[in-house]
Amino acid sequence: MQIKYNIKFFTTISNTLFVSALLLPKIVPQSYRFGELHNLWAFSVMTVFAFHGIAAFLTILNIAFIIPKINENRKKYYILILCNAPVTVFWGWLAITILFFT
Repeated sequence: MQIKYNIKFFTTISNTLFVSALLLPKIVPQSYRFGELHNLWAFSVMTVFAFHGIAAFLTILNIAFIIPKINENRKKYYILILCNAPVTVFWGWLAITILFFT
């Protein structure tokens, strides 16, 4: 059974969510936390966590679908793995930080 999975599309979505999660705290300032807009600040924090989680899930899924195809066209799929690298590096750095520095 062939699974229809568009690696490029989900890589683009994963990276877009990852960058959005990095930029959202810059858009919604910390001063909202203690003002009348604290609900907006709380929603933005939850959105950041959700975006990072979805990006990590899609990255793991992408890599799981890319690895079996590397033998077909190495150059094409190595580039796709490099496109997934920022999210992978971020989660690796976060895991090391949590494991060793908390």
